Amino acid sequence: MRGTTIRRSIATVAVVLALAAIMAGCASTDIRSQTSPDYRGQPYEKIAVWIDIDDALTAHRAEDFLVEELVERGVDAVPQYSVFFAGRDYTYAQRQRELDKKGIDAVLTIELTDSGATKHRTPDRLHRVRRVNPYTGRVHTHSEWTRGHVDVDAWADFSAELIDRAGGDVVWLAVARTAGDPSIGRAGFTESVSREVADQLIKDGLVVTD
Repeated sequence: MRGTTIRRSIATVAVVLALAAIMAGCASTDIRSQTSPDYRGQPYEKIAVWIDIDDALTAHRAEDFLVEELVERGVDAVPQYSVFFAGRDYTYAQRQRELDKKGIDAVLTIELTDSGATKHRTPDRLHRVRRVNPYTGRVHTHSEWTRGHVDVDAWADFSAELIDRAGGDVVWLAVARTAGDPSIGRAGFTESVSREVADQLIKDGLVVTD
């Protein structure tokens, strides 16, 4: 199958998510997309979601989450593991036949391309405090120290591609960056990326929605 599949991808998600239990609270994702100038077809009616990583269980969960996001928006989508048996090697022709059986006309792949975390330290601060004695009315002024703290921002870069099943051409691609504070965990990380990819794909008119 042509196009980028997630090779080392979310295996690296394991790394990203391990960055201090990546991002808790909420994550924000910025996404940019392009549609191929050669794309002249109709919106795709049914797509397969492909997240290719060594950890099959993690891959299946990530695919399920993205499929759920798409289905909620009216897109007919299925995870790739419901199409292909993991214990079998497929030739290109065999993959095409399996996709045909399911009526799939495009495949959406996602790849984690880079990730990391940055730290910012707020310095200690000396400030003046004024207090009024409630009995005498006298004002007392003294100095207090406020201890600084360390903020950690975690981030991950993604690429996504929609591949035409018949021709094998990439008809749509997107790059995205998700960022947030440490401890969001796997769910929050996946949620942010899945929502944005699903929304952008629909916004760009590449898929049919009910």
